[in-house]
Amino acid sequence: MKSFARVLALAAAVGCLISYPAAAQIREHNFKLATSDPESSAGPMGLKRLVELVQQKSGGKIKMKLFAGSILGNDPQMLASIQGGTIDFGLHGSPTLTGASKQYAVLDLPFVFRSPEEAHKMLDGPMGKKLLATLEEKNVIGLGFWEIGMREITNNRHPITRWEDLKGIKMRVVASPVFLDYFNSLGANAVPMPIAEVYSALETRAIDGEDNPIGNIYTMKFQEVQEYLSIASHVYTSFTLTASKRTWSALNNDERKLIMECAEEAKINQRNIAKDYNSRMLDDLKKTMQVNVVSPAEVARFQEKAKPIYEKFAKTIGEDFVRDWLAGVEQIRSGK
Repeated sequence: MKSFARVLALAAAVGCLISYPAAAQIREHNFKLATSDPESSAGPMGLKRLVELVQQKSGGKIKMKLFAGSILGNDPQMLASIQGGTIDFGLHGSPTLTGASKQYAVLDLPFVFRSPEEAHKMLDGPMGKKLLATLEEKNVIGLGFWEIGMREITNNRHPITRWEDLKGIKMRVVASPVFLDYFNSLGANAVPMPIAEVYSALETRAIDGEDNPIGNIYTMKFQEVQEYLSIASHVYTSFTLTASKRTWSALNNDERKLIMECAEEAKINQRNIAKDYNSRMLDDLKKTMQVNVVSPAEVARFQEKAKPIYEKFAKTIGEDFVRDWLAGVEQIRSGK
């Protein structure tokens, strides 16, 4: 029995050596990790796993404290804090990052991705890494793309079955020029607004509608103040996990490697959480909202209306970058 116990102890020690090389230089750190999403939603759930992994694999030396629900500021404020180094790590809805990188607007172009799985292949590939790298010159380090989901439309006027149904509807949009121009081009009155202010604006009828992935609609309780949910899946929205360049530069190579490995493991976990959460919450929303799926023929008409948006923003994003991005998506679809 003692011999067996020694074998188990040796196996555990070997496992630790594989995870944490004896030569690794891991120091004591205490970091702030922030997101605007509520703690019960898929993004913060994934961040909790990241916190656990970092603490475990660093032997308790690296600790991250999670601040969810805009405690440390709304999305633009949080981004500014990341850039200034007063927040160490953040999880942002990617539209926010157009404020740091013009190329990030490529993620806001309508109907680029047909599914989250297609988006994952693109974002985890060479072009995704190239996009993350554009953040560094604005003092932000991109660590990877996590899942929010396909965006759908809610409003209090009527079901959206064709693009003409958006005419005259006052729509909250994220603070992205692409979203603003796209919804305005459909005849809506687009109003940029932080997500923390949306529920109140819907409740008081200051706005008529908004667009978000299913999980966000449910978590933010928009079903309490919205009657119609229309499934068009016009944009796939990701999170981006970031680090302050000031924080990242102060880490040594072993510490960076550890955090990147933990972030990769947490990303896979978080995407699975988000997929399950979005599916289950759609079922719940159907109990209280009138839900319709926009027909393929009408989705094609929405896509046609989006073409001028591509042409306009290719000039600001970079025509070569947009061309390479769309070519990469086509390669994924063709299986090449």
